[in-house]
Amino acid sequence: MKIVTVIPIARGLVQEELTYFTGQAVEPGALVSIAVKRRTVEALVTAVRAAADIKAAVRAADFSLKKILRIRRANFFSPAFLAAAQQTADYFASPLGPILKNLVPAAVLSDLDAAGAEAAAWRPNKLRGEKYLLQETDDERLTHYKSLVREEFARGASVFLCLPTLTRIKQAQQSLERGIADYTFVLHHALGRKNLLAAWTQALATKHPILVIGTPLFLSLPRADFGTMIVDEESSAAYKSLVRPYLDYRIFAEKLAAANGWRFVLGDLVLRTETLYRLKQGSALTKIPLKHHSVTSAEQQIIRVANRDGQFQLVSEELLAAVGAASRNNERFFIYVHRRGLTPLVVCQDCGAAVTCLNCDAPVSWHEESVFLCHHCGARRSAAEKCATCGGWRLIGLGVGIEAVVKELAARWPTLKIFELDSDRTKTEKQAAALVKKFMATPGGVLVGTEMAVAHLKEKIENTAVAAIDSLLARPDYRVNEKVFRLLIRLRALAGKLFFVQRRQVKAKLFELAGRGSLLEFYQQELAERREYHYPPFRIFIKITVVGVKEKVLLEMKNLEQSLAGYECDVFSPPRDDRRRADFTLNLLLRLSAERWPETPVVEILKALPPEYLVNVDPENLLD
Repeated sequence: MKIVTVIPIARGLVQEELTYFTGQAVEPGALVSIAVKRRTVEALVTAVRAAADIKAAVRAADFSLKKILRIRRANFFSPAFLAAAQQTADYFASPLGPILKNLVPAAVLSDLDAAGAEAAAWRPNKLRGEKYLLQETDDERLTHYKSLVREEFARGASVFLCLPTLTRIKQAQQSLERGIADYTFVLHHALGRKNLLAAWTQALATKHPILVIGTPLFLSLPRADFGTMIVDEESSAAYKSLVRPYLDYRIFAEKLAAANGWRFVLGDLVLRTETLYRLKQGSALTKIPLKHHSVTSAEQQIIRVANRDGQFQLVSEELLAAVGAASRNNERFFIYVHRRGLTPLVVCQDCGAAVTCLNCDAPVSWHEESVFLCHHCGARRSAAEKCATCGGWRLIGLGVGIEAVVKELAARWPTLKIFELDSDRTKTEKQAAALVKKFMATPGGVLVGTEMAVAHLKEKIENTAVAAIDSLLARPDYRVNEKVFRLLIRLRALAGKLFFVQRRQVKAKLFELAGRGSLLEFYQQELAERREYHYPPFRIFIKITVVGVKEKVLLEMKNLEQSLAGYECDVFSPPRDDRRRADFTLNLLLRLSAERWPETPVVEILKALPPEYLVNVDPENLLD
């Protein structure tokens, strides 16, 4: 008899791992059916031990073991996949169960009969497991990926191109599937259950090598012939999950490639500072040129916006003139604005207090039709109100939002064809793609949009501009310079004739570096600053959040600090408090040596924490 540890593939179960017994032959990685609370669910086998080896523990247990009902799949996961998952679990200080649940589509696990036959027997890969960095424009990277696909197909191997968003998947599909459409499989959550299972099944059944273009969830596709793993748009924050166990799929993808001996490629227009630091440290990543980024020959102008007639100037005279000239020449113009609404902040002129959301305490934005909208929780209310602090009526909006820029343009050029793209007006990817297509087909048109618009712009545009980005630079985020630099490089790469930046602050070193495409100088500056303040990649940040009754949270945080004595810790409250909840929240920021992580004693402490502790290794944001 064997004692089997399993992870239930079901919602609403408190325990992440359960123990059963069976007399059948079963190995880790198998999928089985088990009985849990009068229902039958699927489960993943994570460990198998002979009952005789743990006889005393079985007898001493205060519960009776149940029998596994059925073995569904004997080798759904390969040993390499499970090894990479375990390494990833250790990195994120998480039990293996939650990690695995986030690595396999629920539709596949819940309907194994419809998910196709078992994959061919796993075989070791003969490649050397090379790692490459590719920092080029979108078109140049796709051209390189085509060559990799041809090379792998010629030697009988498949390729997985991992992308973070549906928009980028569709763009890559249009470019890469030409000539190999029958062997190209696109996998993402928007397919729907039926189409997803059909694509999954066909991808497994196809004898010819295939190209998979998919989101990270489909890295679990159990084909034995992959030879190259590509993670493109490497800098995208979408690779980091927003819910526990806060998995970064880039980490898992690299570990999976290493475990299988696959070639591993990281690509982007501008790679992350952490990634390029590894290159500098002499890791196995192949070197790439970092001197300059030749993205465009467009003329660049950086203008500091001044007051006009004593009033705050939203759009400079230079930008207004450039838009007018482009319209007369039937040239398109894209204008980037970082924030939605008329103004991103509303304050009282009498006492200086900011107007905040009644639900979550975040600052509200002023929108047209006299509405206050919270972009944090979505709450909306009338703007016809007094200051909650002093009762004054003199509320004023500060900053620049997309609606304010559109009003300025329309006032100066009434006949101008203006398109607006942000998440307030455009709710779906399909709507956004349709609007961009309409803009691209309108000579002399102007598109004003947020970062949502940037993701949908693929073709060259005659003119691009940054109308307002200062509020992003004001964020207390150690990654903010890199985010702005990357955004500027992308907007500059889109411009065919003119790239225009207007700013409200004198300091413009970052903008000058982006204008020259000077990657090497930027990264030298960025790494020097991060080293000085002990930021990643020189430290690993771990944010631990505790939520509950105030007295209990304070006690638990005190106990946690004691268990982590000897390590660098800071306790702080989040900047916003959700007033819809009576819970109290505290964060603990743990700073550790990046070279020593995952550090076993700390990993064990964090894994042992109860469910109310939220552990986020390398968080995208320290504020929320």
